[in-house]
Amino acid sequence: MGKAEETKARVERAALTLFVARGVAETTTREIAMAASIAEGTIYRYFPSKERLALDIFLGHHRALAEALTEAHQSVTDLRGKIDAIVRCYCEWADRDWSLFAYHLLTQHLFLAMVPDGTPNPVDVVRGVVAEAMVAGEIPARDPDLAAASAIGTVMQPATYKVYGRFEGPLSAHTAFFAAAAWAVLAVKSQ
Repeated sequence: MGKAEETKARVERAALTLFVARGVAETTTREIAMAASIAEGTIYRYFPSKERLALDIFLGHHRALAEALTEAHQSVTDLRGKIDAIVRCYCEWADRDWSLFAYHLLTQHLFLAMVPDGTPNPVDVVRGVVAEAMVAGEIPARDPDLAAASAIGTVMQPATYKVYGRFEGPLSAHTAFFAAAAWAVLAVKSQ
């Protein structure tokens, strides 16, 4: 990694840490520069604004997570196995860089509307798996968006609880529980 890439990475990590601790709106470029040990103007060599820096961090994680989830389930043929693979990947991803994961989780309401069309999307990955399973008859047919949202919630809500200090430790310690919960949600027969 060259000096420019190293400096950019330091800016992103400093911003990420501050954004998670204080929020994007409350963090100043001066604070980011101080945390990254650079002059404030250096930030603008890499990003046109603090908001663009925040969005770029979000988009980078969003895209990479979607790609990792896709790769995790592609070699599995049955829905239960795909759920296990996706949940395991998601939890390990979160545990690998909790600050980045928490940032993505906490800022999605700000940035999801700004995700460019065609960008790999973690929700679309899960929705696609669910929709295919419905067509194959592995689970009852229903609104695939509602089913995917419900299954995703079995992992996202505990992750949100972790962000707010309601429990500690790695998400991956609970992979089997989350996968079983997601499976139970998807397998429920309509009344």
